[in-house]
Amino acid sequence: MKLTVAIIPLLYVLCTAAYSQGTLYPTPRNEQLSPPTHPQAAPASPPTGQSANVAPIVEVELSETEVLVGQPIRLQIKVLVPTYMPQPPIYPTFELPDLMVWLPDRATTPTSERRDGTAFSGTIRIYRLYPLAAGSFQIPQQTLSLTYADPDTNAPVKTEAAMPAQSFTATVPVAAQGLKPPVIAADFTLEQEIQGETDLGVGDAVTRIVTARIDGTTPVLIPALVPAIDTTTLRAYPKEPRVTSSQERGELSGARRETVTYLVQSDGAAELPAIRIEWYDTKSRSIRTAAVEGVSLTLAPAPPPPPDYRKIGLWGTVAMGGLGLVWLMLLRLSPGISQTWENALIWGRSTEFAAARSVRRSIGRNDLNATYAAIAAWSVHSSTLTPSDWSEFRNALLAIGSNIYGERSKEAQADWRFLAQSFKKLRKSNRNSYLTLNKQRFLPRLNSN
Repeated sequence: MKLTVAIIPLLYVLCTAAYSQGTLYPTPRNEQLSPPTHPQAAPASPPTGQSANVAPIVEVELSETEVLVGQPIRLQIKVLVPTYMPQPPIYPTFELPDLMVWLPDRATTPTSERRDGTAFSGTIRIYRLYPLAAGSFQIPQQTLSLTYADPDTNAPVKTEAAMPAQSFTATVPVAAQGLKPPVIAADFTLEQEIQGETDLGVGDAVTRIVTARIDGTTPVLIPALVPAIDTTTLRAYPKEPRVTSSQERGELSGARRETVTYLVQSDGAAELPAIRIEWYDTKSRSIRTAAVEGVSLTLAPAPPPPPDYRKIGLWGTVAMGGLGLVWLMLLRLSPGISQTWENALIWGRSTEFAAARSVRRSIGRNDLNATYAAIAAWSVHSSTLTPSDWSEFRNALLAIGSNIYGERSKEAQADWRFLAQSFKKLRKSNRNSYLTLNKQRFLPRLNSN
């Protein structure tokens, strides 16, 4: 009970102190509170007249006054107010001829500091300015709009602050003054890709892709890469160049990609010229060269036009019709021709070639019964074959029969292919045996005596 009575007054004192500190304006970011001289007394607010006289501060600073063409120069804008800014400042633009203004990622950061005993908070924004040509650059005085909280009433106060004029000079190193245009960078490379063949015919096309990569500056400074070709053998179809930028640790880099397609118009030879670009290395302070090789093209004459199948078909139809009329006239004029034709057809159907064709067609249709009938007709022409010559073919026939009427019907297709190969071998053996027999028949007898 005594402990509880002692703690209650202590809690009351702590709550009262916390409430009194909560009524103060918030301390600016990164600003430490100064220890009070008398801890038991609450800090007093500044007099009204003194707070009203504290105005925002805007400071502008260039990192240097002289820079190389294409290299960045930092423009820092610091905005400070005696309280805080409920809205971000509205910055002016810095558009000048031959000057690229770039705002990196996280270019704006909060800040706080104390001046003449007054605590200020605000922001710092850093621009990177890239001069694209040599000369003097004058950034005129401009106005920045901002809103901050009134120190006495905490009400938003809108005001404008003047930004003083700035100037700097962009120059070209003595070693790089002969470069047209001056490419000044930390690194510069060229790459080439050829899409298509180099042996072309009239009407064919080949595509050349050249990519330049630059570090330490803007890719806007990369000059045109692929030179124009003035020739009657090739016609160029360039695409719009593609320029991309990237940044790493606040440093700007990028690439330029040019794509040109060449269409062959006549035969002969053509050359896609080599590309050489001299540039100034800011690290070694010397002139270096980036290059890609030229490409030789062999251009052949155009192939002959394809045949006009419509005309060929028309003339073929006319010719066949004419032959048919002639044949009908011959049939009417000479009845013996008809009998001769029929005899020729009967003879043609009785040949070994016709019988073999019937076997192949039956096998191609996977018709077992028709195959048996056809092979029986063909066997009339195979008197020179021995039973061993027939063994492989007959085994293939038996396998097909067992597969069709058995459980392995799905494997019959492979057996039909094997049967076709076996018949091809059988027919070859029959032809070789027949030729050998005829050769022996006409050879003179040895030792006839």
